[in-house]
Amino acid sequence: MNKVIRRIKRKLRNIYYFFKYRVRVVAHGPFEICYPENVIISRGCSINHDVFILGYIGVEIGYNVTLSTRCMILDAGLDLASKKERMHTAAKIVVEDDVWIGANAVILSGVTLGKGSVIAAGAVVNKDVKSGTLVAGNPAKFIKEL
Repeated sequence: MNKVIRRIKRKLRNIYYFFKYRVRVVAHGPFEICYPENVIISRGCSINHDVFILGYIGVEIGYNVTLSTRCMILDAGLDLASKKERMHTAAKIVVEDDVWIGANAVILSGVTLGKGSVIAAGAVVNKDVKSGTLVAGNPAKFIKEL
């Protein structure tokens, strides 16, 4: 009986996110998108619980992308180089097809994640990631070709 109830909850959650964000995804728990009008999520994406996407300028997520628990995609933030007053900076983020973003990873503004790349858990990505590579660390560094 519990299995049936869990399946029904999962189906209802997916329907809810489809109508809320106009995207067909597999949602494994609640997630949040700020400025959903600037976020494009393609089919086949899997979004785990507590994922946060800030779409101030624009975020494009390709086909079959997996966003693991508590990862963040932030296309805006503070510009620490501004001396007089803290200015905000923002740039579009592109996540190409078949990318896996690990738990608690942070993707910062202006980054493109290449097709088939893997972002390790806890990584902070502030530069573009080439297709078919694994990156890890803070800041994220190349680990190996996949």
